Amino acid sequence: MNVNEPLLKIRFDGTSVSAGRIPVVHLLKFLGNLNKALQRTGSVLRGAVESTKLGRPLQQIKEEIDLDLVLLTEGSPAAVLGFERRRTEGYLPQMDFGMEILEKSIRGLEDVQNREDEAPLPNGYDAGVLMAWRDAGLLFTQGVERIEITLNHRAVPLRTSFTPNGYERIQRRIKGPQRNIRTIDGRLLMADFKEHGTRCRIHPSAGDPILCLFDEEQKDEVLDDMLQYVRIVGEAKEDPFTGRITSVKIHDIERLEGFEDKAVDLLPQGTPIARSFWESPSLDELALSQNVPPLANVQALFGTWPGEDDDGFEASIENLRHHEFAGGGK
Repeated sequence: MNVNEPLLKIRFDGTSVSAGRIPVVHLLKFLGNLNKALQRTGSVLRGAVESTKLGRPLQQIKEEIDLDLVLLTEGSPAAVLGFERRRTEGYLPQMDFGMEILEKSIRGLEDVQNREDEAPLPNGYDAGVLMAWRDAGLLFTQGVERIEITLNHRAVPLRTSFTPNGYERIQRRIKGPQRNIRTIDGRLLMADFKEHGTRCRIHPSAGDPILCLFDEEQKDEVLDDMLQYVRIVGEAKEDPFTGRITSVKIHDIERLEGFEDKAVDLLPQGTPIARSFWESPSLDELALSQNVPPLANVQALFGTWPGEDDDGFEASIENLRHHEFAGGGK
């Protein structure tokens, strides 16, 4: 590990980048999707590691991978960004879950760009991680030609290059086998995450709404694109008599830029539902969000229920019953 280098270094090359300069819109898009890829990798690993790490809440994963931008410099003629973890103390080398997330997400990015489409996904990866990296790779359609990522966590750093060819391969992995694959553009509405399984509806500009089915690992992507104008690629089921599409199993979902004003009449009116409405926080997370501290002294509950021995409640109920039996009720 080179102590003179930041923990994470990302270099952007391309016609839209100059020495030490990168468009803000490019930077925000990439960093947002990088963060999404890391969080999703953490969630996947959380469900695959030993019991001592099971049950880590999402907030704890966010804290493990929280990064600070500490460097923006030039690389002739590239733009180079450097990051350090905000929380670094208190970790043992073999028990640093945040570093494990960083390493497996970055190493996995190298693997998925070079493996065959049918090969198993790397450890810590699922469709949600692929979609996050795919969305980060949209910069390749906007003048960025190469993204180099270096994780300086060991004597020999981990280096990965994200390229347009790798971006195309990730897209193919997401779309999967081509069986009656359809592409549908429309406004994404009406999600259901619990009662009847994970499903939503896409409203094309012309024609009837179409039911869309998706997996749990695609939930975050669907949530992020709710109410947006999107492109869905998936396996369609059709009515054998009319040929009308009855449902689509989503393989890929992508927000379309520049279509914010299209089909806006379909958007619901009023205050939008917060993202937290769709989440299922644990009791500890609910208590933390509502600033409810742990009970320090259980004796504080003594005498609060059922109250005084004779508070008149039972007598009132008895009087009401006698009143009803006597025919006083209506």
